[in-house]
Amino acid sequence: MAHRTAKELFHLGEDLAANYLVGKGLEIVARNYRTTQGEVDIIACDAHNLVFVEVKTRSKHSVRQALRNVAYTKQKRLSAAAQYFVVQDTSWENHRIRFDIIVVLHYADTDTFKIEHLQDAFTPVF
Repeated sequence: MAHRTAKELFHLGEDLAANYLVGKGLEIVARNYRTTQGEVDIIACDAHNLVFVEVKTRSKHSVRQALRNVAYTKQKRLSAAAQYFVVQDTSWENHRIRFDIIVVLHYADTDTFKIEHLQDAFTPVF
């Protein structure tokens, strides 16, 4: 079994998260959306929600630790980037804004993955 680098795991985790969201009926609007305020890993939508998703890929199997890594400062950056996105494209103004966190756990011994999805992980911080 080949060893995966941290960069490979990062990209694979984001791909798995995007595919997971599509499987749940969401459409991917943007990936790695960058502004001066911050970056959003995935922006997705359905008929009513515009979802800003932070993806954490971990080989250590602690969802709690991954969630701790999305602390107040990160939430503030994500909120600012989301606000910028919506201001730039007013077609989203009737959608509810939601912030999700997806943790992709990698089990190196079997090279398998597990996805934990936390919807409405936090409210916007401005």
